[in-house]
Amino acid sequence: MLYSDWTLSNNEYDPKERQARDALFSTGNGYFGIRGFFEEDNETIGANGGIYMTGVFGMGSYDAWEGKSSELCNLPNVLRVCISCNDEDIDGFSSISDFSQSLDMKKGVYARRYLWKTSDGRRLELCFERFASMHDIHRIGQRITIKALDKIDNLSVAALLDSDVTNLNLASGEPFPIQPGRNHFISRNVRTNALSVTLDDPDSTVLNFAQQTFAYLNGKAVTGRITTNSKACGTAYTCSLNKNEVFTLEKIIFAVTSLDESLNPEQEIEDFLSKPASYEQELARHCSALSDKWRVADIEIDTNTTDLTIVRYNIYQLLCVCPEHTDRFGIGARGLTGEMYEGCVFWDNEIFVLPFFLYTNPSAARKQLMFRYHTLDAARRHAKNNWFEGAMYPWQVDRKGVEQTPVNCGAFYAIHITGDIAFTICRYWELTQDDEFMLSYGAEILYETARFWVSRCDYNSFDGRYHILSVRGPNEYDVYVNDNAFTNMMAVYNLKSVNSVFKKLKERHPDEFDKLFKRLGASHEEISKFCEVADKLNIPYNAQMDLYLEDDTYLIRRKLDLKRAKPTKKRIIDSTLPYEALPLYQVTKQADTVLLCCLFPHLFTKRQKENVYKFYEPRTAHDSSLSYSPHGILAADIGLHEEAYRYFKESAYLDVNDLQLNTINGLHFANFGGTWQIVFHGFAGISASNGKLYIKPALPTQWNRISLHCLFLKQTVKITIDKSSIAVKRLDGDTPLTVCVNNQDYLIDDKPLTIDY
Repeated sequence: MLYSDWTLSNNEYDPKERQARDALFSTGNGYFGIRGFFEEDNETIGANGGIYMTGVFGMGSYDAWEGKSSELCNLPNVLRVCISCNDEDIDGFSSISDFSQSLDMKKGVYARRYLWKTSDGRRLELCFERFASMHDIHRIGQRITIKALDKIDNLSVAALLDSDVTNLNLASGEPFPIQPGRNHFISRNVRTNALSVTLDDPDSTVLNFAQQTFAYLNGKAVTGRITTNSKACGTAYTCSLNKNEVFTLEKIIFAVTSLDESLNPEQEIEDFLSKPASYEQELARHCSALSDKWRVADIEIDTNTTDLTIVRYNIYQLLCVCPEHTDRFGIGARGLTGEMYEGCVFWDNEIFVLPFFLYTNPSAARKQLMFRYHTLDAARRHAKNNWFEGAMYPWQVDRKGVEQTPVNCGAFYAIHITGDIAFTICRYWELTQDDEFMLSYGAEILYETARFWVSRCDYNSFDGRYHILSVRGPNEYDVYVNDNAFTNMMAVYNLKSVNSVFKKLKERHPDEFDKLFKRLGASHEEISKFCEVADKLNIPYNAQMDLYLEDDTYLIRRKLDLKRAKPTKKRIIDSTLPYEALPLYQVTKQADTVLLCCLFPHLFTKRQKENVYKFYEPRTAHDSSLSYSPHGILAADIGLHEEAYRYFKESAYLDVNDLQLNTINGLHFANFGGTWQIVFHGFAGISASNGKLYIKPALPTQWNRISLHCLFLKQTVKITIDKSSIAVKRLDGDTPLTVCVNNQDYLIDDKPLTIDY
């Protein structure tokens, strides 16, 4: 890969790596996600494209906990082009040279270029670019330029909306699931430059697409002809080119679905087709809208490494996946770049992805939490169906919040997600003081999830403690254990939050609070029960070692030689040991107790953090992309700078270097959020607690300075850190902020402040 400040590029065409790079060069706008596939490929599986839309799921292949499973649906290939030169098809993967592809993250444009040669040696230069508009999320722009390096007698280009596609994944899992999958379109309506399809999902969701195309030969307009069949429609152009003449195709695609709130799809399509679109105008609007997002999201790094570009790549993908237009859909583990895990939402979203938005775009974070509120009834049903009270949030969910994990695959034990959601709701409120959200939505989730924890705990009269039995924490190699420390501490936080949140809401909004209290059917006796369970809930801890334990049996298991268990990059369960054997050993799949120290940095002493890191780090297999960033954050916190930077590299370059050999299945969005967290929480050392912004820098030796923005208590703060000083500037707002550095508080008002450390 090649790196410049704002561009990630590749000049090597490798057929074996092409599908993985399709994912790597994905772009999007929160409504669409578009893999970097070759739109002129009509022969390989790449002909299926790889375009996804937030919340658009087709029918899956197995029984879920309620009805059939769902899977993210691969959309019609609305970028399809058929190109031929002198009656030879240009397929984009043979007879090519001088290949390059690039992702301009500042402009949000993906581009490709190559030379193609006919069988008699005539050459063409082909350039492709496209973007998913950040200005109007319903639009995609596409431009293709074809330059004749020799005389061409007959060039034919057809720009299509093509529904003759299947999903890319037949199944999620090994071997790499890139093979023709299911077709989710049960009916099609093909018109002139407009196409609609009906999905096989229970709601019979309808997707509507339309396009406007414009073609030019040396800048002069070329007239095309309409072409349609039972599955596709579009416009075809033909011309001849003398040497150095250029043919240009520009296309704007518009999409609207029956899931779009307050929109009339048919009217929207008609309106789009009636008003001529302009590629340059759409591109300019898109670039301007993306620039607005970068204004707060960007992190500037003074370094001689390629880290600046890679950090921007991680941030760019987060910007591309966030559905700011709705609060009805969450962000899936692979976003909109692949079909792994059926496109579903996990705990990754709250713990790894949302912190980025909490500090850079709180309104987007609120919408993600509203998704959890809209699926609260599904969580209540899930609890009731499993004989518990309150709300039990499922492990893996589609847009309706229904458990999508196959039955008997462990979702019953993976309950810490319920506490993770409650934790993030409290973090959102602490950072924004959005009382309206907490009164109307957040407090209800906290109360219902607290009810779940009380029903899920068991009291042991012998030790006078409550216990949570048969659970699976972040360390999924435990299979299931009793008293996972991560799960129990998140439960404690959830249970105690009800009392603390309710007290503040009652003080600030007494009338609204009384209505909330009645609406929830709450009682002071029940809240007292929450506090009692929280105070007596067992947290595994070894006093002699001053070490918090993952669970109550971790210390008595056998030690495992990780070099033997994991001789390659492949996961242990995919190479050497069956899943059932892992509870015998002291082995951690991914950060567990380490992650706990990152989420509650002010709860643990420095010695306890050091003990956790030194004990668990050698026992961690890092068989999940979720593992690197917590280790990097904690290493930075305890002063292990080289270790922190090493984990940063693992996290930041994970997809670009395909470190886990599965980028082909889609990008790792929790890992992108984790990369941002290493920089923000680890290297910049920024955290928030009790209304203060804490800064404890731990810059890697490879970096001279970083500069970033964050939103705290509804005000934008710019923070610049070099090797010896911290500069803090409040850019808007009128409320003084408290910043704590080296245990000393500083008041930030209209004047910039520089602090030595």
